[in-house]
Amino acid sequence: MDSMSTTHRKIMKVVKEKNLEQLNDELGGIEGVATALGTHTRTGIPDDEKKIDQQRKKFGSNTYKMPRPKGFFRTLWRPLQEFAILIDFVNMLAAFILFVAAYGTGSCMPSSAHKSRANISEDEIKVLRGGQSNNVSKSEIVVGDVVCLKFGDEVPADGLFLRGNNLQLEERDSEISGRAVQVVNAENPFLFSGSQVVNPDGGGQMMVTSVGMKAKWCEMMGQHSCGSSDEEIVKVEDQVYVLTCSIRKKVGLPIALLGVIALLPRYFTGNTKSYEGNQEFVDGDIRVNFWDSSLLKFIGAAFTTVFTVIPESLRLGVALTTFYSKKRMMADMEMVSDTSVSCCETMGSVTTICTSKTGILTMNQMEVKKFYLGEHCVLESEAYSTNAPTHVKNLLKEGIALNTSPSTPTDKAILLWAVRVLDIDMEVESRCTVLRRDHRDDEAPLNLNSQKKKRSGVLMKREVDNTVHVHWKGEAEAILKMCSSCYDISISGNLIDLDDGRKVTFRRIVQHMTERSLQCIAFAHNQVELVDGPDPLKENGLVLLGLVGIKDPCRPKMKEAVKDCQNAGVDVKMFTSDNISSAKHIARECGILLDIDDQEGAVITGEAFRRYSENERMEKVDQIRVMANSSQDDKLLMVKTLKKKDAIVAVSGNSTKDVLALLEADVGISMGIKSGTDVAKKVSDIVILDDGFASVARVLKSSICIYNNMQKFIQFELTLNLAALAIIFISAACAGEILLTSGDVLWLNLIVNTLASLALAMERPTEEPIKRQPVGRKEPLISNIMLRNLLAQVLYQIVVVFTLMFKAKSILGVETMTANSIRKRNTLIFHAFLLCQVFNEFNARNLEKKNVFKGLLRDRLFLVFIAITISVEVMFVELFVNQNDYFERLELWQWGICFGIGFVSWPIGCVVKCIPVPEKPVRCYLGLVN
Repeated sequence: MDSMSTTHRKIMKVVKEKNLEQLNDELGGIEGVATALGTHTRTGIPDDEKKIDQQRKKFGSNTYKMPRPKGFFRTLWRPLQEFAILIDFVNMLAAFILFVAAYGTGSCMPSSAHKSRANISEDEIKVLRGGQSNNVSKSEIVVGDVVCLKFGDEVPADGLFLRGNNLQLEERDSEISGRAVQVVNAENPFLFSGSQVVNPDGGGQMMVTSVGMKAKWCEMMGQHSCGSSDEEIVKVEDQVYVLTCSIRKKVGLPIALLGVIALLPRYFTGNTKSYEGNQEFVDGDIRVNFWDSSLLKFIGAAFTTVFTVIPESLRLGVALTTFYSKKRMMADMEMVSDTSVSCCETMGSVTTICTSKTGILTMNQMEVKKFYLGEHCVLESEAYSTNAPTHVKNLLKEGIALNTSPSTPTDKAILLWAVRVLDIDMEVESRCTVLRRDHRDDEAPLNLNSQKKKRSGVLMKREVDNTVHVHWKGEAEAILKMCSSCYDISISGNLIDLDDGRKVTFRRIVQHMTERSLQCIAFAHNQVELVDGPDPLKENGLVLLGLVGIKDPCRPKMKEAVKDCQNAGVDVKMFTSDNISSAKHIARECGILLDIDDQEGAVITGEAFRRYSENERMEKVDQIRVMANSSQDDKLLMVKTLKKKDAIVAVSGNSTKDVLALLEADVGISMGIKSGTDVAKKVSDIVILDDGFASVARVLKSSICIYNNMQKFIQFELTLNLAALAIIFISAACAGEILLTSGDVLWLNLIVNTLASLALAMERPTEEPIKRQPVGRKEPLISNIMLRNLLAQVLYQIVVVFTLMFKAKSILGVETMTANSIRKRNTLIFHAFLLCQVFNEFNARNLEKKNVFKGLLRDRLFLVFIAITISVEVMFVELFVNQNDYFERLELWQWGICFGIGFVSWPIGCVVKCIPVPEKPVRCYLGLVN
């Protein structure tokens, strides 16, 4: 077993390093590797479950191990440790239900997201086992499997090429800047997971050598995780936990203790009364049951509120808001990953979005927009037919048909245009014989703002006259250097010299197209003599045939989506491997780059960013809008730099090369259907199912709505419980009575708060542009605006309750407070207090705007939950009041008083929003701001 492990490690090392010499000399070639792995290159491993399990145990499974979510009981452990001992079984049961609901909701969230993720990622691929072809899930692939690859397949694991026909892979390796099409054959037999077969007429078979966590991309991520020590973002759930601890220690507990200290002298001096109005302690004698005394009821109510109700109801609201908002996002064609449930509220705090261009900002559907024959633009079919000489047409047809395969979006665009405009037919290939092909990637000089100069050539022979021609196609700058003449269609297509003046003209044409984000491709040819042997194709003295300008159009409504992000205070940065001219144009089309951004530093190359010192990067990173000629390492460096400046960063990407940046980001966003790879999806927090940046903006808007909904509920919840705590304390200290018992407080939270959390969670994002500054990494959960709103309502509710308490005789029209009058007063106080909370839900709908009724009819579920809350309370009083010695049925006019008191919350909420608040957070306000 040790020998096998050593051999396998050596095989993996050879494959990852692409060491062909070591593969052949030390491992005995591919046949030797197959023998070492217990497989056969023709038939694969035996189709036997026992053998497959052995391979899986020896070499691992083809899965990426994500962090396991906390279990249900493990999630409950922290609140169980803090659980307060309450005074009776009913309250204990109610409190237990409260925090089990809070944490049970949160811990059960991942399951639905996991199912959605499975629907996207768990596709199948064909393998050979025991010589038989089978379709198996990618996660079931084991080392030694022979995998059959066809057009569109994504390589499921690392391995070696066995056999095939013209297999071309778009390799998205961490060492490659941008996407590069690699021809896989006996001279280059190495394949890596995440690469994709891009040529329709190609295919082949590979032998799997490493899977899962041992694949190259997983190893790369593991090294990144070990080396990353950046500060984790504080999640809303953790902020709520810190907030509740602060309230408990710095506000609730001191008030409860002061209340006990104030109530003890009153109790033992006979200044407290029971609900019936009887004195509880007279001359050292306890006249009522001590367990029903106001002293024990105060302790129960105060400590229940402090230790159980405030923390657990807050957590329940946060959990419910996240859960229902996440379901809504999934219904809107967005999906939240099962490994990062908190990403939806984290996205609402994002300050910067770093996005790739191709396939996200653009459609990745190339179109030919310009075509030049010589110096003349003849894009449309009629102009081409009229102006192009016949022999030039034939040469173009041959050059395009024989030297272009639909393996990339660029080649597809050329072929579609050629069929439509040049009238290319499939018979061109039958009239010619391809003798040899060539493919080149010329490294660009470091001082040029351009990417690799790619070109391909073909040597062909015409059947009709046996003449031999060489055709070249590639980046215009590279092809122009190979040409010495061109066709002049103004003089019947005669050859003219390509002197310095004409070269300048063509360079201007290329520059003009590049500045409009067109990819410029040139075609050239020459007739040559056939030479035996593997001599390279002729590369000089060629005749320029034509230039085409190809554009990848922006996705629909891209400008509006980018503007939505910018209105929300989120900086959008674009990364592309295009040169600076193309990058600038596409950035302006998308709205990322504005005219005011023409100052130095808004557009930069990846190489220039790397050359900056750390201090220079920290100083200049905020003004960068576009990074041209950039690699995945440049994007990763940008994310790290932004995080050092306390920015909350989201990264959107769709390929394996984006993995490190997705992992480093606070929120990783990948594309789910057409352009996204499984590798990118597995490490992302959010998967966009419709592949466009417009959905990223929609996720941002939804996430901001989620964060706002949480803040709305927190304001509402704290208003209720801080008012209840103050009322319990003041009534006990000043009057020796307990107006709200522990049962009342729990009832309010179980009914009012639970329904309120659902009502506020159902608030959907509006179509209005979001205009607010991003929350940022270190902003407090409770803003100054929230403090202003809740303190005003708390003061109003305290005034209302004690007005009803001390003016009960005049309000009820009685001269003395009998036991019946006291119950009537208590009922009036409780329901007035409850209806204040119901009406305050409307105030919580908008924390800043005075008109809290705007869009109310659109949020009908909000009205439903309000109606349910009121109905439950009225039914409780009318149906069960005879079983309760604390409440009394209310008359109709008394209900009117309660509703009137609740209604006054609306104008108070409107008036208080006119009071300005300082921008700087009140971080030390009684410890309420974490």
